[in-house]
Parts: sequence; structure tokens; C-alpha cells
Amino acid sequence: MKGLDSIILVLWVILAFYVSDLLLIVSDLWSGLRKAKQRGEIRSSYGLKKTVDKIARYFNMLFAITLIDCIQMSVVYILNNYYGYGIPMLPVLTALGSVFIGFIEVKSIYEKADDKIKIEYEQAAKLVAELAKSKTNPEELAKAIGDYMKKESEESE
Repeated sequence: MKGLDSIILVLWVILAFYVSDLLLIVSDLWSGLRKAKQRGEIRSSYGLKKTVDKIARYFNMLFAITLIDCIQMSVVYILNNYYGYGIPMLPVLTALGSVFIGFIEVKSIYEKADDKIKIEYEQAAKLVAELAKSKTNPEELAKAIGDYMKKESEESE
């Protein structure tokens, strides 16, 4: 029965990691919406879509390392219950991954709205530089804009 109790405890710990990361992501979304309102931006479904994509990427990574932790904890469970070792069953990789995600989200929450505006200005300057490289031919300008937008969308994914 002691082994079952430790498995249930570990499951609760893993759940706590997942929930805390989800709460931090929601806090970052709320913070982003406040900053967008402060800058006078229109809040659209694009930002919400980015948040959903971020949740999927984070939780895919977290789920993969949790599976690795399950294997590691299974070995520890066998060592403890059948061979008399006293190794604690801890989801170490899940804890590290969760802390990593939490650090990123806290950093994002505390970014100033002005920093985000500077990034947007830098992106606009890059676009102007790309356009300056092109000739005055409208077809080349359109192609340069399309190439730049495609490159930016690939980099943001």
C-alpha cells in the first residue's frame, strides 16, 4: 500500500506542475491583453491563437519529459519495493521543464509594453531595409514584401 500512496503523491505533484504552468500562461495572456490595451492596439483572435499554440508547444514538451520521468520513476519504484533501495520517487525532469516554462512566462509578464513597441519598430525597419534593396519595379517590391512576411512568419513559429 505504501507504493501506491507514493504513486498517487507523485501524480498530484505532476498535476501541480501542469496547473501552475497553465496559470502562468493565462497570467501572461492577461498581461499581454492589458499591455495591448495600454498601447491602444486592437485585440484580435491572432494573439489568442498564438497563446493556444504556445500552450500546445509547452504541454507537448512537458508531456514528453513526463513520460521519461514515468520510466525513471518506474525503475525507482522497482528498486525501492523489490531490492530495498531508498531512492525518492521524484519527477525531476518534469520539475525542471515546469520551472523553465515558468521562468519564460514570468519574464514575459514583466516585459514592459515599451519593449514590445521597440521590437515592432525593429521589424518595421527590417521591412523598409528589404524594400530599399528592391528596385522601384512594383513586382519586385511585392515579391520582397511577400518574402519578408513569409520569413517573419516562419521565424515566429
